Formats: sequence, structure tokens, C-alpha cells
Amino acid sequence: MAAALLIGGCGALIDRATSNFATDLEQAVVNYDEPLVVERGLPAFLLILEARRQANPDDADLLVNLASMTGTYASLFVEDADGARRMSARALGYARRATCLEKTPLCNAGEKSFEAFEQRVAELQPGDVDMAYALGTAWVTWIASASSDYSALADLPKAELLLETVAGMAPEHDDGAVWLYLGVLNSQRPPAAGGRPDLAEQYFQRAREVSSGRNLMVNVFMADEYARLVFDRELYVELLEEVLAADADQPGYVLANRIAKARARELLARTDDIFF
Repeated sequence: MAAALLIGGCGALIDRATSNFATDLEQAVVNYDEPLVVERGLPAFLLILEARRQANPDDADLLVNLASMTGTYASLFVEDADGARRMSARALGYARRATCLEKTPLCNAGEKSFEAFEQRVAELQPGDVDMAYALGTAWVTWIASASSDYSALADLPKAELLLETVAGMAPEHDDGAVWLYLGVLNSQRPPAAGGRPDLAEQYFQRAREVSSGRNLMVNVFMADEYARLVFDRELYVELLEEVLAADADQPGYVLANRIAKARARELLARTDDIFF
């Protein structure tokens, strides 16, 4: 009995160590200043964490970390469309599994009608915000990677509702990144097609305010999505030039800001082609 208890205790320690390592790895990644190193090195760590997930399938925290890092890697570094779609689907699967392990109202809710899904979302409590955000962001990333799939696009209203709910419950969650997601979502369609660029602008501005301008990706997405949608060349150039003039070394945003600067240079070089 003593041996069994000791083994059980060691297992719990290993589980906690794995979750702690995943969290530490995520922090190291977001604060690393060389995107190429992350692009080439992160896949090995994703495989290690996947092995730990298979050994500890009920670790919800590990699943949330895996969902975040897998989705981020797919959206930032995977250029092959099929590869990005597969990785995004894997990230979404991790997030969905986590919501069930934590017994949140979102467990299997995505399979229900919009009305039934809306009822589940209305049952969310403050303690469910982390899981709801993980699911919402993974869902949006997957939808973006499968934009030619009409069944994926049909899920967009559910994902948007979920992120709007997170924004309402915890407006500063993840340093306001939830507003960035909502800004991009509302920049996908022109007004003539039912789009709401006015809402998109409000969401982008909110993201800038909450992050105190430290997240340069907000400017890049606001330029590339919103300014292009409303055909505002002056705003487009202003936002991107702000990115190039800003200090990239902001805690929590070092990697994203390095990528933002590279993307800003590319977009500025295409200004005359975009605003012809």
C-alpha cells in the first residue's frame, strides 16, 4: 500500500511538472526575440508535450497550453494550407477536450444548434473564462484555416458569440487580445455584405487601449484588415509606420512584435498596389 501511494504521489508530481513545463515553455516562446529559432525549435517541444498528453490525457491545463501553442504555430509559421488546417484542427480538439474535462457548459456545445449553444454560453461563470477563451481562439484559428469549407464558416457565429461573452465577462483577459480577435472577425465583410467595420474599429481600438500599445500585432491587423476594408490609405500607413517606430521588446510580446515588424515592412511595400 505504501509503495502504491508513493507511486501515485510521484505520478501527481510528474503531472504538475508537465503542466508547469508547458506554461514555462509558452512564456519562453512569447518572449523570444528570434522568430526563426521558434519556428524551427517549437515543433520538437510540441511533440514532447503531445507525448505527455497521451500519458496524462486528463490534464486540462496541459491541453489548454497545447491548444494555444499549436494554434499559434499553425497561424504564424505554417504556410502549407493543408498543414495549417490539420494543426488548427488539432488545437481545436485539445481545447474542446479541456472544456469537457473541466465540466464547463461548453462541453460538446459546438455540436448543438445556435440556440442551444447560446443557452450553454449564457451558463458560463467567471471561473470558465480561461476555458471559454481557449476554445474561442482555437475555434477562430481553425475557421480561418478552413475558410473554403462552408461547414467551418457556419460555426463562425458561435465562435464570435463565445468571444463576445469572454470580452463582456473579462474585458482585460489575455491583455485584451480577445478584442483583437473580435476586430478581425468584424473586418471580414464589407458593409454591403452585412459587415460591421464600425464595430471592428471599436474592437481594435479597445485592444490597443488594454494592451497599452505594447502588442504591435494589433496595429498590423487593424491596417491589413480594417484599413483595407474601408480603403483608408492614410490610416493604413500610419498604423504600420507606428509598428516600425515602436520598441519590439515588450514583455509578453517580444516574438509577436518581431513578426509584426517584418509583416509591417511587407505591407508598407505593397501600399501602392493595395490602394491603387
